[in-house]
Amino acid sequence: MKKAKTQTRKFGLLMSIAMIIGTVIGSGIFFKADDILIQTDGNVLLGCVALLIGALGIIFGGITISEWAKITDDAGGLISYAEKAFGKFFAFLLGWFQGTVYYPALAAIIGFVAANYTIALFPQLDFNQSGVWIITIVYLISIYIINIFSAKLSEIFQTSAMFIKLIPLLLIAICGLLFGDPQVSSSSAITLPVITASAGAIVAVAFSYDGWAVAPSICHEIKNSKRNLPLALIISPIIILAVYVSYFVGISFLIGPEKIMQMGDFAFSAATEQLFGAVGQKMMLIAVIVSVLGTTNGLVIANVRAPYFLALRKEIPFSKKIAKLNPKFNISFPSAIISILLTLLWLLVHFLSVAVPSIIKFEIDISSIPIVIMYVFYTLLYIGVIIRTCKGLIKNKMAGILCPILAIVGATMILYGGLTASNSIIYLIVSLLILVTGVALYCLVTFYRVAAPRNHETSK
Repeated sequence: MKKAKTQTRKFGLLMSIAMIIGTVIGSGIFFKADDILIQTDGNVLLGCVALLIGALGIIFGGITISEWAKITDDAGGLISYAEKAFGKFFAFLLGWFQGTVYYPALAAIIGFVAANYTIALFPQLDFNQSGVWIITIVYLISIYIINIFSAKLSEIFQTSAMFIKLIPLLLIAICGLLFGDPQVSSSSAITLPVITASAGAIVAVAFSYDGWAVAPSICHEIKNSKRNLPLALIISPIIILAVYVSYFVGISFLIGPEKIMQMGDFAFSAATEQLFGAVGQKMMLIAVIVSVLGTTNGLVIANVRAPYFLALRKEIPFSKKIAKLNPKFNISFPSAIISILLTLLWLLVHFLSVAVPSIIKFEIDISSIPIVIMYVFYTLLYIGVIIRTCKGLIKNKMAGILCPILAIVGATMILYGGLTASNSIIYLIVSLLILVTGVALYCLVTFYRVAAPRNHETSK
């Protein structure tokens, strides 16, 4: 497949880092301290171990994927890596799943989360309990419009959101370490049986690290991509881990493990109110809203390009039109429209599940549907790096063997968490059905591409 030479390389290293940090750090970490401490029976040190183990997937996954980023910067990111690893069909399945489920479903649910925090800050906006859905749609459409008509504004927002979301986390980390009580940390010995007994904490934090692989979606638009993207994939996970551990220790020292477990998701609010008062608490909530919108923006940046990547490979209907870039805005309008419609479709599924239970008999967590399958794809890409190393194509054994193995270990824990969650079988069935529709479409398009020239020759 030829490179998309018409694409402008407009993003730098900072944007690559902002894509990863800005997408991974959303709202989850602000409210995960209680889950971690409950699973570790209030042991702060063991909670840090859980955060470290949970980060295996993102840290070593980033290092492993960076090996692919050094090889190619073709449009498509992970799709291009998948094609080099196992061929066009595998690459199509990955791209199909990303574009139809992973990006749009996560963008929809995270936009909904941002709307919920907005209602918490301004309760008067939730008129007749429909305000949250209206705000969600406004947020999503606004972010899509920004990404369609101004890549520069999207970049500014993504990098700004990254710094803004770090403010409350680092403030609580610093204040907790300086003014908190380190005696609250449990002195229990950290042994393998203790870690095993607290495995639930690892599952609790695993999903807080998801979203790190969005940056390759703009690899063909990054300046000096074969240098900057691998750097971002290595630097960003380390920063994320440092921020997560610092925040967890800081809030534990500040208000104590017992109070965190007692207050649950309100522990973050209690800590900010204790430090900054009622006004400061609202300011921190605004920072959380910006944080969540930054995650949404990162997903949308990838999502508007997803159909375009498949169209470049002529693997979906109307590929010629979808692959055509607007000369002024340097983006495919059809690709962006498809991604908007898919996001709104997933939001509708979430709405029917939550607000109209008579239609869908159980609540569907649409954020849980795509993650398990995506980690299957990640794992296969890690295996692809190991294969290349065994063939002698990658000389660095640590990057080509050890890091992929550790990344697979991290991915396995996340897969375990996803497969043991409630309704996991239903989510898996939905994911597999979507993949089956992708297979059917791929076969039809391939058949048409082969048959069309023959029909043309026959008509002559």
